[in-house]
Amino acid sequence: MAEISVTDQEVEDWQHQIEDIVGWFDQLQAVDVSGVEPAAIADGKEQGSLRPDVPRAYENRDAIMESVPNKERSYVKVPKIM
Repeated sequence: MAEISVTDQEVEDWQHQIEDIVGWFDQLQAVDVSGVEPAAIADGKEQGSLRPDVPRAYENRDAIMESVPNKERSYVKVPKIM
């Protein structure tokens, strides 16, 4: 198990925060949802509220490539992260 060190003040602060969170769940449990049909999407739209994901070419690519400090051919070169 991880060794976690917390101060007495942190314990006291977190205790109040956790009590608040549990209180919110208690309020949610008290809501009568017996006549509500389950829905996978909250807004009721079948497709959702996002636009369709359609690939398209960016019109001003040259301007972006001119402002990139490090590039190789037509690609932006970024530092290796792993």
